[in-house]
Amino acid sequence: MNVKHILGLSFCTLLLIILFQQAGVWFAYHTQMQKTEAVLASSFKETFILVTDAQVNRLPYAEGTLTHMVYAPDSLRLNDEDRQFYYAEQTSVVLQDGYGLPESSLDSIRLTLGRILENERVEGSIYIRKLDAATGQTLQTSPAGIALPDQEGIGVLTSPRAFLHQGKGIAVEAIVDQQYFDHPSNLLFPGLTFLIAVLLTGTIALRMRLLQNLRHDVERQCEDFYRLAEQMAKPVRKMETYLHASCWAEAREQGQQVLADTEATLIRAKQEHARLRSHRFVWLHRLSWSMIPLAFILPALWGKYIYSEQWQIMNHEVQVCFEEAFVEENDLRHTRSLDVNHLRGTRKSFITGMTDYFRYQTDSLTSVLYRKTTDENDSVIYVPATPTSINGIYVSRKSMDLSEGICLYRAYGTQQLINERPVAVPPDMSRIDSLFHSFLSEAGLNVRSGVRMLRPAADQVISQTGDASIQRGSFVTTPLRLTEDASECVQGVVPGSVMTVIHSVWYLFLPLGMVFVFCLLCIVLLWRAWRQQRRLEQFRKDFTYSMIHDMKSPLQTILMGTQMLESGRLADKPEKMEKIGQAMNDECVRLLTLSGRVVMLTEIERGELQLHPVRMAILPLFNDLVTKFRLKASKPVEFDVVCSEDLRVTADPFCLQEVLSNLVDNALKYSGKEVRIRLSAEVAAGGVLQIKVGDNGIGIPQNQQMKIFNRFERVASGSHTTGASGFGLGLNFVWQVVQLQGGTISVKSTEGSGSEFTISLPL
Repeated sequence: MNVKHILGLSFCTLLLIILFQQAGVWFAYHTQMQKTEAVLASSFKETFILVTDAQVNRLPYAEGTLTHMVYAPDSLRLNDEDRQFYYAEQTSVVLQDGYGLPESSLDSIRLTLGRILENERVEGSIYIRKLDAATGQTLQTSPAGIALPDQEGIGVLTSPRAFLHQGKGIAVEAIVDQQYFDHPSNLLFPGLTFLIAVLLTGTIALRMRLLQNLRHDVERQCEDFYRLAEQMAKPVRKMETYLHASCWAEAREQGQQVLADTEATLIRAKQEHARLRSHRFVWLHRLSWSMIPLAFILPALWGKYIYSEQWQIMNHEVQVCFEEAFVEENDLRHTRSLDVNHLRGTRKSFITGMTDYFRYQTDSLTSVLYRKTTDENDSVIYVPATPTSINGIYVSRKSMDLSEGICLYRAYGTQQLINERPVAVPPDMSRIDSLFHSFLSEAGLNVRSGVRMLRPAADQVISQTGDASIQRGSFVTTPLRLTEDASECVQGVVPGSVMTVIHSVWYLFLPLGMVFVFCLLCIVLLWRAWRQQRRLEQFRKDFTYSMIHDMKSPLQTILMGTQMLESGRLADKPEKMEKIGQAMNDECVRLLTLSGRVVMLTEIERGELQLHPVRMAILPLFNDLVTKFRLKASKPVEFDVVCSEDLRVTADPFCLQEVLSNLVDNALKYSGKEVRIRLSAEVAAGGVLQIKVGDNGIGIPQNQQMKIFNRFERVASGSHTTGASGFGLGLNFVWQVVQLQGGTISVKSTEGSGSEFTISLPL
């Protein structure tokens, strides 16, 4: 895959990630705003109720004094929270018109709302706006003199309106500016993680470009070598002729010409190598590897942050659901307690008196709201004339913990009344569990749940219903007291599950997972590109070494020999002169063999190689090879020849000899100090002649056995273990020549135990 394809694919993937990420962020924002809007509405209603109650409690009357009456027709279908809010709006009017108090302070509303929202884990700037409900005109703000945020802006929420005086049309509302995108956590981790993905993509593109340039450089070096090897044949033959004629100066001149061409090729290769080793590419290498840990760390931190935040949100939702279940069960207990204690319709025990305004209000509204009747004991009682909820507001100076909330505060008060009555009505654990599960389902939490009754001081569980087993990651609510001294409490439990939390914010984990997988793929591509680069660099290094060893060194040997013989210093040493001359001739043969092999490969590629197949015997060919390599070998070698005298095959004698010579030469190269080579030939099934060349050398790794017949491929472990040089052309030459003669070649090898090459030729 080239750089353009990788860049195109990476760009499309990044675009897809951006779309999913933006969709996830938008969905998270939308979901968070919906939940926060509901919390703000509930908190503002609670705040307004608390502020008006505080005004009532500051009236100069004794504890338990009834101040006024409030009511709500059942036709309004108000839940408990909205009914209390409706009562508070009536109370605000009564306090102004009946008791001459000023409106509720906007600052007190803002400060109280701030504390409640803090307990609800809602952050942001809070503004209170008093307005004319009819026209929408702003009359006053808190803080005073500060411009209100755009109510349609991002992260800006507005509460429902509460009437300070409905008759005058004066209302108040809260505005919360969460400054959503000012929080680093909302953009930091996604931005940094996406940046790492982009940088990895850019690094891969640069690495692939570098790899492509390196591949072109290697191909150019190979082409230079091919051209040099082809051009070498003519001057080397001339040099060989001059050596036979003892024309040392002419031979040296030819050698210097070939050496200069070789040096020029090597210099170009070294310059390319130096360019790729420059500071720019070293910096790229360091940058690419330094980003790998970041590609793992940042998504992990982001995922942990999302999980932690969502777990806390869900834990808070579980707490709210359990408190609602507790309050609901308390209301049902209170109704039951009134019935079993025969208190329905009687005056509350904690009421100590009433104000003149309450008496006036009672006289005015009794005939409208109540009708007189008797109970089963013939006692006179008053009941609502129409389906209406009627409540008396009284002075109560008991302090309330804002962290508990008004509903829980009132539930505790109701529970205390229940516990003080003669006939006890104990809490129904099964009903609490059922209500808890119902409220969880309404909140979108379709999970298992349970309830425990416990003694916190002794860390003792008295009883439990449902699935109340606590595991790691479970959602466990704050214990709610069943007695005034909190000696017995009730607690809700939702067994935790990592997948439950992840599933609840899948829209954030999906793009996170995509980024992580993309980074992982980038790292794999980066690693593969690095391995290919290392392989190409090693190939070029080995190739350069082979050029020096197999081309430059023979030429230098010839030049040194001609210089010594031309100087005449060895004129009186004929044996040494003969030895030097033979060495120079051997080096010429070596160069001509290399050149001839390259020329033959080129002819095969062009389809120009002419074969001259004849019927030939195999055993004489084996014997010639044994004689040749016993003389040539620089270490002890033992040959085993297994072949019948009458075994023949139709093949080109020169090409077949070159093929077998190459295999035997490799067996000598890639072996230990003592070499054992086995040459065998036999007729196999199907009329095929199988020629086998086996050795006891170092063997070929399994993962390289399919590559060794490729051009310029060499066994890396072989060159490192034995120090053998070469261009990686021999086995490619063998494979092409065998294929050209209609045969096949295969190899069986075990690393460390030798190799066996099998040539199959048609008879």
